Amino acid sequence: MEFAQKISATTEEIFATMIFLDLAVAEPLTQGKEDLGCHISAMIGLSGDFNALLGIHCPAEVGLAIGGAMLGMDLDEIDDDTKDALGEITNMLAGGLKEAFAAEGTNLLLAIPTTISGSSYKISAPSGSNRIIIPFDLEVGRFYIDLKYSLS
Repeated sequence: MEFAQKISATTEEIFATMIFLDLAVAEPLTQGKEDLGCHISAMIGLSGDFNALLGIHCPAEVGLAIGGAMLGMDLDEIDDDTKDALGEITNMLAGGLKEAFAAEGTNLLLAIPTTISGSSYKISAPSGSNRIIIPFDLEVGRFYIDLKYSLS
């Protein structure tokens, strides 16, 4: 399964058509142990032919820039508007992945997005699961799309 390619293509499409911020894709991180140093994350579960947790992780200033661009307004604090915007972006990412996998005969269902924020948290997955993290660079900084998945 081409997870990295599908995540990159879906993210680029959403940013080009809905958020209108230029971004550059960096090389995927595959160790799964990287410290991302982020302050806001939005995640959504996927289940069906495989199980996964898809997330977007941002430093505060990047999350504010992304949320503000999507909503068409200036955001100066991580509040409900910021969280809702990042949750919706995660939902769109998951929907794009669901559509890309459906074209190959892989069926997925989506949960509802959840957003967390703070200055110190760690997101982990059960041992035995796989993880891919794709960094994306914006003018304001770097954010990450993270997929933790199990094929069995």
